[in-house]
Amino acid sequence: MPNPEPDAQTVSAVSQEWRRYIGQLAPLGEQAAALAPGPHDAQWRHELYEFLFSQIAVAYVGRLHNDPKYPDFAPMYNQVFNQGFPNPDDSYYLTPIDDDGVYKISGFRGTVRLIYFEVGSGTAVPYGTGALGPSKAVYDVDTLRQADDGAVDVILSPTRPSGYDGDWWKLESGSTYFIVRQRSYDWLREVDGRFAIERLDLPAARPRPTAQAIDANLGKIATWVDTFARLSLDGPWVKHLRTSGLVNKVKAKDYSGASGLGNQRYVEGIFELEEDEALIIETEIPQDCSYWNFQLVDDFWRSIEWVHRQSSLNGFTARLDRDGKFRAVVSIQDPGVPNWLDTAGRKTGMIYGRWTNSRSEIAPTVTKIKVAELAHHLPSDTPTVTPPERDAAIRLRRKGAQLRRRW
Repeated sequence: MPNPEPDAQTVSAVSQEWRRYIGQLAPLGEQAAALAPGPHDAQWRHELYEFLFSQIAVAYVGRLHNDPKYPDFAPMYNQVFNQGFPNPDDSYYLTPIDDDGVYKISGFRGTVRLIYFEVGSGTAVPYGTGALGPSKAVYDVDTLRQADDGAVDVILSPTRPSGYDGDWWKLESGSTYFIVRQRSYDWLREVDGRFAIERLDLPAARPRPTAQAIDANLGKIATWVDTFARLSLDGPWVKHLRTSGLVNKVKAKDYSGASGLGNQRYVEGIFELEEDEALIIETEIPQDCSYWNFQLVDDFWRSIEWVHRQSSLNGFTARLDRDGKFRAVVSIQDPGVPNWLDTAGRKTGMIYGRWTNSRSEIAPTVTKIKVAELAHHLPSDTPTVTPPERDAAIRLRRKGAQLRRRW
């Protein structure tokens, strides 16, 4: 039987409802532009549009797919859903949770260097409204009992279930989301873990979402995009860097109060360069540090392309000099050294580093020089990387990134 022609009332209802959803998105570009230093050129403007569309995509996952009553680890903070300077070494998977729920996390450890399960708070993550909240707890997968095949499981709940003697984590009041961070040093050879989450105190079958629920979530898409545009373009982090005088300088920072890991210190600063200039980052490496990296971030607080460019280095991929120090070169043009941090053509952006489980003070230095003078500022035995060697290294990097679970 052929479908009947829609009547005028139906067409009118669809048109009005659709225009209401789309109409909420229209002003966001103008609002975001007002928050930024200014659309200096077509490149900046179109990267702004790209950023806003990416946030619409993230908002769909966050508002229409994620559900604390029927949790599912969804990919967040990757090279597509790029916001809040995701770590190129990390795969992030997130689900909202209710603080009175009973959840079981199970799966297999894999071989990646570190896996952290974080219980977070606030409504910006995972609902795209309000503010970021502090971490409630961070758990290391290696504290769980592990079977011979790497299998693990743990229950997360306000109180330990009666008669249950397996691994258990307390779910604190005010918790709003649960995130898995899988951190790899050697992208090509380490294997990501596999994890599932289920809610035990509700029936397994998920009801069909009502029209009212879908409407409410679609109506929050624009709010989500606005929230993260303000955090990225007008957030306290970026303003803090400039007001603190951290242009072409870096300083250690604790972000455990704003969704950062409590056992991790961040290194942050701003780079401002011309085509013929470079920054040399120099630092000691603490012996007790279980993980460290450096990466570059653009003016939209997105991690600069890391699959097809060498915009990040970690404790496995970096080369240490004979004196045990790490020296990296931040520049627009390829300086032909192993530890190049590629700005991907950008003259401005941010530098971030992470030091995990380090008890030592972190005090990297940054020196601005002319690229032509680079040889005078690096050890004499610094190897030369030719264009074919760089191309081969990028191909291996890309393969390693694609072998990881990202979706």
